[in-house]
Amino acid sequence: MGPACQSSWSLKMTAPMEVAISVNDMDKMLQFYTEILGLKTFADNEVPPEMTARVGQTPYGLRVVRLLTPHSEMVRLIQVGKPPKPNKVPRYIFERHGLIYISFLVPDLEEVLKRLKEHNVRLVSGDQKIEVRPGVFVVYALDPEGNYVEFLEYPDIASYRRDIYK
Repeated sequence: MGPACQSSWSLKMTAPMEVAISVNDMDKMLQFYTEILGLKTFADNEVPPEMTARVGQTPYGLRVVRLLTPHSEMVRLIQVGKPPKPNKVPRYIFERHGLIYISFLVPDLEEVLKRLKEHNVRLVSGDQKIEVRPGVFVVYALDPEGNYVEFLEYPDIASYRRDIYK
């Protein structure tokens, strides 16, 4: 981002960013994110229709399961009382509008790839990791409901995330 794009104001956050995924089959999605990827269930709550309607989410109420990553980010799986129509899964990742994928930066992409294959996870980018820049490898997969999940391996994570590894 160039100097003309930088703002003098900065969003102040009290915790790491969270992402929410609307799901139709909570059991399948929980199995994928907890049993296959190893995220930990942090909380499982029901929110009544009165509250979800009041804040503009849905008039049907919802269940939200918060999953914790090893770096304390949250992935929230949200199932509403009346499931929404699933999105079409496009052939190419960037044919989807809006949120495209969630990324997990991992130290050993071969290990992740092996695990995904063992659990018959649909691999969008093929069954091998792909070098996208010297030493930077990627694998794209789909979760059980057709959401893209990106796995990235950097040779020097400290140079990519200087904000964390000082």
